[in-house]
Amino acid sequence: MLVLALFFGSAHAAGVTPCSQQQLLAYAPDASEVKMHRSFAAPVISYPYGTKMAGWGWRLAVRVDEAGRVACYATKDQFGDDLPMNAARQAFLDGLAGWRYAPFVRDGSATAAIVVEQVSEQESPGRHLPLPGVPLVEVHVALGRSGCYGSCPRYQVDIRGDGRVAYQGDAYVDVIGRHEYNVPAADVAKLVDSLRAKDIWSLRSSYRARITDNPDYELILTMGGQVHRLDDYVGQSAGMPAAVSEFEDEVDAVAHSAMWTHLSRESLERLKAEGFRFDSRDGADLLARAMANRDSRDDGAMLELVKLGAPLDGSAFDAPWLRQRGGTVLDDALRNHRSQALVDALVAEGALTTDGRPDQNKIDAAFREAIEGGRLALVQRIWAVAGTQAHPSLSFKDVEGKISRQSPVTLLLSRPYDDDSWEGLAIAQWLAAQGCDLKAKATNGRTLLHIAASANDAGFVRYMLDAGVGASTPGEYGLPALGSTQNEDVAMILLQAGTDFSRMDDTNHQFLRYARSNHWARVVAWLKAHHEG
Repeated sequence: MLVLALFFGSAHAAGVTPCSQQQLLAYAPDASEVKMHRSFAAPVISYPYGTKMAGWGWRLAVRVDEAGRVACYATKDQFGDDLPMNAARQAFLDGLAGWRYAPFVRDGSATAAIVVEQVSEQESPGRHLPLPGVPLVEVHVALGRSGCYGSCPRYQVDIRGDGRVAYQGDAYVDVIGRHEYNVPAADVAKLVDSLRAKDIWSLRSSYRARITDNPDYELILTMGGQVHRLDDYVGQSAGMPAAVSEFEDEVDAVAHSAMWTHLSRESLERLKAEGFRFDSRDGADLLARAMANRDSRDDGAMLELVKLGAPLDGSAFDAPWLRQRGGTVLDDALRNHRSQALVDALVAEGALTTDGRPDQNKIDAAFREAIEGGRLALVQRIWAVAGTQAHPSLSFKDVEGKISRQSPVTLLLSRPYDDDSWEGLAIAQWLAAQGCDLKAKATNGRTLLHIAASANDAGFVRYMLDAGVGASTPGEYGLPALGSTQNEDVAMILLQAGTDFSRMDDTNHQFLRYARSNHWARVVAWLKAHHEG
């Protein structure tokens, strides 16, 4: 890591100056692209023990020129306000001239870019406390992860020096209950080496950020008769070194926590060895939890669980109100776009029947979930299932407040923010071929154009405009689709298509500020050329 120690004294002249408003307009790559282009370690500033800070960590935006050099910068705190300066932060900024990125390329040419980096700040230990030197058999490392206001996994792992491990899954994990097993003692020895290298024994016992509704993590480190507890509640926002979070992940890796929190073939083998009854109520609930957990991706393990006889009527969560809606295991499988082999197995096991007969209500519900899941092959798979009708219904009951009507199922499309494989356009085109009205409005006013813009899908937006949906068509709250996108290409398509965004802001200033905050150079230029004055 790049670490700058705090020093006191006047700041020297900076080699890189603050950006003007105009300089902050350029191509804005996402975090994954930035990481690939960065040629230095993620930035960290270290402060002496006992330093008082209103907030730890801040956001740094830098303009990177075509050669990958930093041209200027802008700083904001974690709440988007102006960043208070101190000597360490100024020294950090003075070093920006030495940063290098691989050039960012668009349309085959190197281009200037606005890169956003999160600068971590951490407190150094007050003094170094050497890790007690004890035999490995006297080492005990425990990690507990609590829940949050949501569906954060809640579990504990205990690792003994001789390789004995105990896992206890409590909530929002696929496998619940206590499970004991062994890992190589050599892995535990490496964990102790990492504990020593990261100097965690010297750190505070608690790092708690002044925010709410987040998970709490606790490390309990026992070395012979000596114990060090460390409470991490969003600790990196309270000065905790990032090494603690790294060590927590290492504990999970040694304990193989992931095989329990997310169903896997490994966890199935261990459950078999324990004599777990897969055809029981517990087996049904295990299948339901895994199927509903969108972060669990081992569809092969879920398929094997079905083949092992797990019933299809299990309950996914102890708190059902956190689920999007009630539904079956198949509904969850379709919503989370599981493999077609897994979906086929669930259908073969009777997921779409009642008392051995096709159930049209189940078929229609599954079709809607497949559309929400965003995979054309699964939509087509359920379309082929006949009940009392040859195909599932192409409409659904669309309720908004006291208004209720039948709307085309195309309006169920919605792209999750992290789903890069979403097939919304292909599904919309296929549904249109089956008879769905592309120009329909939901009861709240939303159209497919709004859905396409919200998905940041330029191809989908062009398709909807070509289908005759007007760029200014009002949607929810009377806003045009332009108000739904976070993508400059989509915004430009809609502006050039004649969007009237007076409903968004009569003076244009609000949207102009939004465009500037997103570093949209082309949009800002277009707004100035067409609406300035």
